[in-house]
Amino acid sequence: MSQGIEKQSQQLLQGPLKHTRTAALALALVPLAAVAVSTQVGETCPSGGICGTVFSDTNGNGVQDEGEPGIVGAVVTVTYVVDGTAYDFTVMTTAETPTSPAGLYDFGTAVPPGEWNISVQIPNGTSPSPVNVGETGSGDVPNDSDGVSDNNGNSVAKVNWDGTNQTSSTDFGFTTSGFANPGTGTPGYWKNHPEAWPVSTITIGNVTYTKEQAIAKMETPVQKDKTYTIFSSLVAAILNTHPLVGNDNTCVQAAIDGAQQWFKTYGPVGSNVAASSYAWKVGEPLHRQMDNYNNGMLCVQHRD
Repeated sequence: MSQGIEKQSQQLLQGPLKHTRTAALALALVPLAAVAVSTQVGETCPSGGICGTVFSDTNGNGVQDEGEPGIVGAVVTVTYVVDGTAYDFTVMTTAETPTSPAGLYDFGTAVPPGEWNISVQIPNGTSPSPVNVGETGSGDVPNDSDGVSDNNGNSVAKVNWDGTNQTSSTDFGFTTSGFANPGTGTPGYWKNHPEAWPVSTITIGNVTYTKEQAIAKMETPVQKDKTYTIFSSLVAAILNTHPLVGNDNTCVQAAIDGAQQWFKTYGPVGSNVAASSYAWKVGEPLHRQMDNYNNGMLCVQHRD
């Protein structure tokens, strides 16, 4: 990161975002659907900086209409990449002033100029709304949804910030996903409930296992071989997203596909991949994504 940007970033962390970052960590587990409240549509961002609204798009038309509630408690992150290094700031979605709509986020004008990715974690049971409804190429339309799924559990939009008093108006709508979403199960659930498996065989990488063989692999002590770690999370993710189960797969499918390719390259299970290896450096992020999904932290709630 360049010294100028690093200095600005540290000033930002010690200034406007010093306490909101702490607040974000304290409120990160607030259920989003439980805190949606009515909002006034069309209110401009107080600071005129990088800001916008996260809202519940109840009719799924990609626009925040009158009466559609904002979502309070959503974590909004902006990521600035300098020389290949991402620098993150995080705040909680909240009303900035008593007259601001619920669901408003505001990073202000202190954020360093440049191109930023703004992302919002997709609330359980929802999908990002249709994007850029009504735009004709002349610029952003107020109150429309600007975020698209990154297939990793987030809705993401880009904004070019020049550091002056301009309103980005980058908004994020979420609508009912349309999936049954009975809930995800951990590897432990699938090991202990073989009767719930929607398939009798499962293919991991280039190898097909019977249900009994797969469960036996999942029950093998991990010890130092990380192939067993990612095997368990991958099997659970595949079962959780099977059409006969009915959970939303959009926030984990990219990780599943990546893990399948990983096993084709570094597998099969039992290939003695060490935690210190390059192979695990590639595989660990995929495992973490699937593990978060299996534990009900992305897109779909956990099974009761």
